[in-house]
Amino acid sequence: MTILFTGRKAHLTGPLKTFAEEKLAKLERVLDGVLDVHVILTLEKHRHLAEIVAKARTATLTAKAEAIEFQDSITECVSRLLAQAKKHRERLARERKRQGRRASPRRPGAAIPALGDLGLAPPRRDDRPPVVRMGRIPVKPMSVEEALLQVQDARHPVLVFRDAESQQVSVLFRLQDGQYGLLEAEA
Repeated sequence: MTILFTGRKAHLTGPLKTFAEEKLAKLERVLDGVLDVHVILTLEKHRHLAEIVAKARTATLTAKAEAIEFQDSITECVSRLLAQAKKHRERLARERKRQGRRASPRRPGAAIPALGDLGLAPPRRDDRPPVVRMGRIPVKPMSVEEALLQVQDARHPVLVFRDAESQQVSVLFRLQDGQYGLLEAEA
């Protein structure tokens, strides 16, 4: 862990730096993988301000505190950072747990039936993207002109309809250049 100290209108002494390093060691234990810590100490009249920015692999934590002495403001900052780090660690654990549930939706100890027992063939292992079913639509008989009016008025750029003249299923869709394409199914 790299600690950078900055003093604004404040004289940074060796014991003060050592005190801050000892306090920040707690943070390193809680949030494994702390890379950089920037400690900014500012003296404004009789106020001793401390700001600590800790950068880890998964988060950047920041805390500010004001006290009569720098040691008190550093202690307060570190306690706030520890609270943030614990909250962040719990959030990561919850996220990992939730992702784990998505990956294995079955209960532990539940038997997995073989695909042959269910009458299903094993899935093919190829690089084709999966097909997502979005729903069912009614195929209404209408003319191409009526379909064109519906596509122009609708938010969806595709319309499936039954051509009133030929009774064939057709698809009317909006192209990127603003024109319209028509696909007609062959019998």
